[in-house]
Amino acid sequence: MKSHLCCALIGLALVRPAAATDHPTFSGDVARIIFENCTPCHRPGQAAPFSLTTHEDVRRRGRQIGEVVGDRFMPPWKADEGDYVFRHDRRLSDAQIRLVLDWIAAGMPEGDPVNLPPLPAFPDQWPLGEPDLILQMPAAFEVPAEGRDIYRNFVLPLALPEEKWIRAIDFRPGAKSVVHHSLFYFDATGSARELDGKDGQPGYSNRMGPQRSNRVEPSFAGDNAEDAQFGGLGGWALGGNARELPDGLAMRLPKGADFILSTHFHPSGKAEAEISTVALYFADGPPEKQHTGIQLPPLFGALSGLDIPPGESEYVLEDTFTLPVGVQAFGVSAHAHYLARTMRMTATFPDGTVKVLAGIGDWDFAWQE
Repeated sequence: MKSHLCCALIGLALVRPAAATDHPTFSGDVARIIFENCTPCHRPGQAAPFSLTTHEDVRRRGRQIGEVVGDRFMPPWKADEGDYVFRHDRRLSDAQIRLVLDWIAAGMPEGDPVNLPPLPAFPDQWPLGEPDLILQMPAAFEVPAEGRDIYRNFVLPLALPEEKWIRAIDFRPGAKSVVHHSLFYFDATGSARELDGKDGQPGYSNRMGPQRSNRVEPSFAGDNAEDAQFGGLGGWALGGNARELPDGLAMRLPKGADFILSTHFHPSGKAEAEISTVALYFADGPPEKQHTGIQLPPLFGALSGLDIPPGESEYVLEDTFTLPVGVQAFGVSAHAHYLARTMRMTATFPDGTVKVLAGIGDWDFAWQE
């Protein structure tokens, strides 16, 4: 309730100047909302198909903006309101939406340019700043114009002379239209390197991920034990943005390990050549605490027994896990493919209290931030 009240008060503060001119203006009212919530993606070199950096940019798209903002389609944020507040929540408050719609209804006036706030100082290359190490696929992988989805693993040699600890990873696809998601792993066994390129193309095919070989046991995403020779390092999905781990946490990268990309491609009707780039950010040393990921169902549902009967439109797949000790949860994510419609994760406390950790009522395979 407090967060709602705070948003409402902020919205009212934005609306007040409108009283002097009888209507909101771009420079005095709307620009700040656009610059903070839309421009991070709607600017040159980013994922959005057009820029929203000037009054003319926004005015030209005004009617469309009114529609997608009014029904909360934009800014994109799929997580439903639950018992916890997410960092970097993209949702606009009711007052902000009302302000944008009132401005459009008033004819989208520019207002006094003196009142125009400056554009945010966006990083030129990487949102998290200059990386400690940049990796790139050694060769391009050709994605055909048509055909079935492709799952391909790529080996990015590291040759690190010593163990490192990762605090953040950023990922940049070269052909954004065909890359749906990519999972990150480290492999210090050499197994992935042996498979790389054996079919004449960069990488190797394995829909279940790089850990499925005759030498490496399956690993849960987030398995990053101190002696592990293979493990998960997170991933990227369409719509996602790089985030740093909380203070005191980091992921281990063993000496001599290779960095593995496990990428899902979706042909777009146009042949593309993909060269992915990865940015690594290192911590100063080992973390104060250990962290791990818990998948429900594990292995992305591969062992869940998922079997949807013909004609069944309300099929539900459930799984539970009882934590053996008290923990602090700092992140939650959801992943599914084309058939999923809704997802929900809850925590049941020892006293029986149930709280919603995350819920998605309108799952979209094409946007998984």
